[in-house]
Amino acid sequence: MTIFIFLVFTWFDWQVIKTENFTIIYKPGYEWEAYQSLKNLEYYRKNVVALTGNDTRNLPVVIEDIGTSSNGFANPIFYNIHFFIYPPGSGSYLEGIEDWYRILSVHEFTHIAHMTKTNTISRYLTGLFGSPFQSNMYAPGWIIEGITVYSESKNSIYEGRLNDGYFDSYMGARISEGKFPSIIEATNEPLSFPNGKIYLYGGEFFNFLAQKYGEEKFRNFFKTYGSYPWAPVSAIFPGLGLDIAVKRIYGKSFPELFKEWKKYEDTRFSKFQAEGDKITNKGWYISSLVADNDKLFFIRESSIKLNAFEYKNLWRIIELNLNTHKEKIIATLNSQITTKIKIYNNQLYFSTAELKHAPNIYYNGYGITSTLRRFNLMGKNEQVLFTDDIRTFCILDDDVIIYVTHRQHDFGSEIWLYTPENKKKLWEGSLLINEIETNGKWIVVSASQQFENPDLYTFDPETGNFSLIQSTPWTEGHLCFMQTDWLGFIANFEGKHRIYAIKLITPDSILCYKKNGFVNSFAFSENTLYFSSLNANGFDIYKKISQPENYTLPDWQLNPKPDFNSQRIEEKKGSYLDIAKTLFPSARLPLFLPMDATYKKWLYGAIFSGSDATDENFYLTYLGYDQLNNKLFLKSNLQSLFFSPVQIELFYNYNDYLKISSSYPVFNILRPGISHILLNLNLKSYDEYRRKEISPVFMITWRRPYYTGYWSFSAPFERKSLKSLIDRTCLTSGIGLNYVLFTGEFHTRMAGFSDPQNPDAPHISIRGYAPIYSHKGILFRTEYSHQLLKLRKGLWNPNIYFEDLFGIIFFDCAIDQNREKYYSLGLEIALESKACFGFIQIIPNAGLAINRDKRIKLFIELTATPSELP
Repeated sequence: MTIFIFLVFTWFDWQVIKTENFTIIYKPGYEWEAYQSLKNLEYYRKNVVALTGNDTRNLPVVIEDIGTSSNGFANPIFYNIHFFIYPPGSGSYLEGIEDWYRILSVHEFTHIAHMTKTNTISRYLTGLFGSPFQSNMYAPGWIIEGITVYSESKNSIYEGRLNDGYFDSYMGARISEGKFPSIIEATNEPLSFPNGKIYLYGGEFFNFLAQKYGEEKFRNFFKTYGSYPWAPVSAIFPGLGLDIAVKRIYGKSFPELFKEWKKYEDTRFSKFQAEGDKITNKGWYISSLVADNDKLFFIRESSIKLNAFEYKNLWRIIELNLNTHKEKIIATLNSQITTKIKIYNNQLYFSTAELKHAPNIYYNGYGITSTLRRFNLMGKNEQVLFTDDIRTFCILDDDVIIYVTHRQHDFGSEIWLYTPENKKKLWEGSLLINEIETNGKWIVVSASQQFENPDLYTFDPETGNFSLIQSTPWTEGHLCFMQTDWLGFIANFEGKHRIYAIKLITPDSILCYKKNGFVNSFAFSENTLYFSSLNANGFDIYKKISQPENYTLPDWQLNPKPDFNSQRIEEKKGSYLDIAKTLFPSARLPLFLPMDATYKKWLYGAIFSGSDATDENFYLTYLGYDQLNNKLFLKSNLQSLFFSPVQIELFYNYNDYLKISSSYPVFNILRPGISHILLNLNLKSYDEYRRKEISPVFMITWRRPYYTGYWSFSAPFERKSLKSLIDRTCLTSGIGLNYVLFTGEFHTRMAGFSDPQNPDAPHISIRGYAPIYSHKGILFRTEYSHQLLKLRKGLWNPNIYFEDLFGIIFFDCAIDQNREKYYSLGLEIALESKACFGFIQIIPNAGLAINRDKRIKLFIELTATPSELP
């Protein structure tokens, strides 16, 4: 008990600083990140309040380290926001981010200010019954994310996705191809390019509303809709809520405003056109073009549908023959490529995402890092070089690599020199380096000061000195040497992503290689420029003769940096009690259920649900009185990551059932091979606590790019010596394989069990038969699913959407304890359906099975699950 108490108190290691408006929660060592968050939240708070009309107080903000992944999220139900602290690099779009903590703070705080905005009756109901009555939560994703994208783009004309150029360029590409998104597509986000449509369409739509009607109407709309206690019904019938509210403010429904938005964009992009000759036609994401002799190498990221609401992301390195334009897959990878690819001496270098331990709850104690790999283009063999938080790298020699990492607990970077013998730090300082490149003579970087976008520098590894090449308020990156002293790069001058070049010896003049469209990567081969440019279906490779023109930078005005010293923040230290009090139930709903057909006996009670701000502990409890059985009704579920990475879950039914389940990930990686080993221990007491079962479980998973396999084993047992009613030993085991085949999925599974002492006879379920009760058995199921039709049709009111139709053929087989064989063959049809602005995923499934007796059995199933909130 003493050891246990000691361990418990070592887990109370969250630190807290707080003001009247925010409570910052962080792990020891992350004080710098906590104060950066607090300063930006307090400084820009008034802007968010003015935009949304919601003056919030005492908002918990949790600082989490998930490695080299940049993100954050807001939870309006449990009232908190989480910041993932790693500052993003250049990515594929050169998105303007002058300061990560500013843009993250404004974006996530806007979420809370918007979605928790209530008024009149809804405000009182929220105070009484909790977050389910926050009306503004019941809105399409393009409203929820659109206002935040608009908000993040107001701090600086050089920051935020509306100022970057990518969003505008994609809208221009869709307009030029006659594919303007409908309100149905924007609401339901079918699996297609681009990912995150709700950010893009929502941000552009809110920008249109601001330009035509003024942004002051935003808070009027949130106030009006926030007063509708029937808002949950609006998620099914927008005409009964959302459209009423928006008509009161804008005089038009949302479908009518979307039509008006289309006319606005038609005019704005009437002259938009792509540039160059298109030589690929597969869309999705293309980046990191590298030319080598008569070949072009690049990264392609895409997604394929496997079954209803099941898809797989594919990351591939492609070789394109520049003479024949034929593609060849060099490598298909288990995880995302995290940096640009490089080629040196017929060796291809690239880094892929990998897992490491990190102090967070969101990923259960894991975070993202990178593994640098080398692939021999001649011998086709691959070699793992090293793993680190690689931000960018360049090759000096076959075994000499310079790479950059983020400077922990401060702004800036570290530069490291890698050789097979050791690693050596070359430099550390307050430049945040996004990219590094060399041609043997020059080493150049794209790097930024705090509250600035990246500029171009040369770097001397001997002295550690940086020399400024060019400084502008826009973003410059995606570096590529063209000749010995000429550096090519992409910049979003004037909000347009174009290819430029500058001479390093005399960096006074700039050449521009491309005027129209959007480009995110490029390479030169002889006198031809190859580049990945944007169209309605994603990125494809285009080419054009290299004919640069002189370019003069436009005049600019620097955006003033925030003066944090001008604000007075009365902060004070907090304690774990500030976290504990966030466990107060966020949902407190009355519960009334009839318990018999006469409606004379009822269950009276309430539902309580809550979570602490860190997401370590969650609970859901049903508490009431059962008139029919004249007894207390109590069901409770508790999930805890307090001892992360150990996960504990408790289920409790009053006077009948108790189960405690714990799991521990022994092994977790992303690279090919054995990727996951999990140990579970389940303790269960049931049948009015007369039976007590202990069940250890072992699971192992192995992954390759096109398949996933698994094996599991469990051995539940009961003993009278442990106060159970019976002695019992059970053995179960299963093995399965999922394989991507012909853009569909082949799935096979075999399981066996032996449970002869169980008084409750287990059963086997196979399609074409009623449940087969048996104490021993073997089950074999195999099926293949494939997309049959892309429907992509739906309605706004009522809000329902049909995405894709899938066909499944299957063969099931089973053997019971008497060695009786059962088997069936059949097919199923599954329809992807969505409702409530796409947040509810519904799968109607109909099929037929022919069993061994040649009997045909028809079956219909319906499953519904919530999708992830943005």
